[in-house]
Amino acid sequence: MSDRLKREKEYHNKAFSEGVRKAADKYYTIHATSLKKLNKTLEQYSKGKTVLEYGCGPGDNAFFLAQHASKLVAIDISDYAIETATKRARQLNLTNAEFREMNAEELEFDDNSFDLVFGNSIIHHLDLDISFSEIKRVLKPGGKAIFYEPLGHNFFINHYRKATPEMRTEDEHPLLIHDIKLAKDYFDEVSVDFHHLSTLAAVPFRNTLIFKPLLMILSVADRLIFKLFPFMRKNAWFCILELGKK
Repeated sequence: MSDRLKREKEYHNKAFSEGVRKAADKYYTIHATSLKKLNKTLEQYSKGKTVLEYGCGPGDNAFFLAQHASKLVAIDISDYAIETATKRARQLNLTNAEFREMNAEELEFDDNSFDLVFGNSIIHHLDLDISFSEIKRVLKPGGKAIFYEPLGHNFFINHYRKATPEMRTEDEHPLLIHDIKLAKDYFDEVSVDFHHLSTLAAVPFRNTLIFKPLLMILSVADRLIFKLFPFMRKNAWFCILELGKK
């Protein structure tokens, strides 16, 4: 295992066991709108399918996917995360889910194994050339890969990242537009849905009655901004990246 992967494993074991990122949870409250769309897409593509969750953490997304997939395999570099997810799966009596400690850049699966590959905030920790190649290899023809990933162009978000180094690994690289373009070298279909620009203004109101309506209004504003001013899309906080293999 490379030094980079060792650092990733060490950090994520600590993050999952000690909750070092909890201070940032308040910002993620605005993800309710984008996650609603993401989950609807995942439900559509995973129903009755063989699914790989690529970087599963303690398993929250895996338990959602397992409700719809015929078979789910979930991997993570963190042995702590896999142990936690496995215990939770037993408690939930999930019989169609398997959790395995694995390097995402060296997938231990045959070619054309999965109908869907999904990852939440994972590929920006990886070597994208290696990652994209491996994902395409294990996808079946006609398969989809869907990733929910942070972007790295917004000046203010990047300032926050630099001010909170303890909440991230030194090797992570929120996606840039050229990273998304790189995906076109590996996949036959590439589409991107951008989320969270003006919605960040709702964070201070997260514990008030106006939070939900304000978030909905700002989400509509974001869609209009991204439609009318395409150059602003790269300043979004997150994106849903959908990749297809013919």
